[in-house]
Amino acid sequence: MFKTNIINSLINTFLEVILSFYALFFKKIAKGVEGRKKSFDKIKSSFSKNDKIIHIHCSSYGEYLMSEELTANLKKNFTDYKFLLSFISPSGYQNANKSLFDCVIYLPLASNNNLKKFYELISPKITLFIKNEIWPGYINYAKMYGSKVYSVGGNFQNNFFKKRTSYFSSAIKKLDKVFVVNENSKNLIEHYGNKNVFICGDLRYDNVIPDLSEEHKGIISEFIDGKRCIVFGSTWREDEDIILPYIKNSDRKIKYIIAPHEISNNPKRIKKYLGNKSILYSDIKLKTNLKEFSYLVIDNIGMLSALYNYSSISYVGGGMGKKGLHNTLEPAYFSKPIIIGKNYKKFDEATEMIKIGNMISISNYNEFYNACESLIENENLSLKMSKKCTEYFNKKKGAVEIILNDLKLKN
Repeated sequence: MFKTNIINSLINTFLEVILSFYALFFKKIAKGVEGRKKSFDKIKSSFSKNDKIIHIHCSSYGEYLMSEELTANLKKNFTDYKFLLSFISPSGYQNANKSLFDCVIYLPLASNNNLKKFYELISPKITLFIKNEIWPGYINYAKMYGSKVYSVGGNFQNNFFKKRTSYFSSAIKKLDKVFVVNENSKNLIEHYGNKNVFICGDLRYDNVIPDLSEEHKGIISEFIDGKRCIVFGSTWREDEDIILPYIKNSDRKIKYIIAPHEISNNPKRIKKYLGNKSILYSDIKLKTNLKEFSYLVIDNIGMLSALYNYSSISYVGGGMGKKGLHNTLEPAYFSKPIIIGKNYKKFDEATEMIKIGNMISISNYNEFYNACESLIENENLSLKMSKKCTEYFNKKKGAVEIILNDLKLKN
């Protein structure tokens, strides 16, 4: 373990120097570098030596979202504990609901000095690494300071370990329990030396997606005006090259909501293409007559997951290019017929939903056109897909209860 800690410390010390250099040129990296400088002070001001602490670590906002329901249940059941949430990515730190936690920080890089300082300030009783986060330095020190350490919701692939076998294997063996999504992940973790692995399923199926605020709800309802609505979520240019010509040339009395993944310039470009029947969400004023518009372009963060509830058909972006398919579970949560692009086979839930028939994959404009027209014209098809969505989702729930019951028994 001593050798592993030395190697780990050298890597992270070197990484700290590299990140400080890149922070001069990249705002996102700079936010993380500056944020980590404040982490120890935030810990000092939030906790005392006698506090019982649960430390939850997420890489970014996606991991945070998948763990929300688990966190909510932990807070209900571990009422005498305080909660620390840590991130690597600014997206997680900036968007997390900080009111749920006693302290939210950027995780300090895992040099020996940082690790020693971190665990001398706090000694978490329970440490949870969400999804595929394996931090050997933190795992080793957490165990040294008496923490129970768990990996939760992992979906591991062979290539995850290819170049990091020796680096990870000793840390993996020290995990008190590993909760994974599927059989392949279980086999991999067991292969690398930890036999205390349990298939719990995917945490994301247990999450509850809250509705929009009353203000947002009123705006969306006024825009839709009782008509059918198609929501296009997390779209990239490759998706938009197919969907925008369709909706611009459609003469159907349908409303369209487009939420591009990147909101820096894309919303304005989309609005310009769609013309004067389109409006940016940020341009809506008190006296705007939204019924006059056919296209609403979302240019803010945090609304999309709830917007799917207002759709008759949902399109999830990312599958037409190489960016990676975005979250198909959000529209599935609301039992919506879903259309996606052609590149989905790395995503288990998409593959499963295609197979059972509550999702349609398209490769080009003609296929997209036919899918939309079929769902619009054939109400029975739409209802059938919605029903399959509900059945699929209900079968997949239960991961939070499994993990929670295990933690309650052992802590």
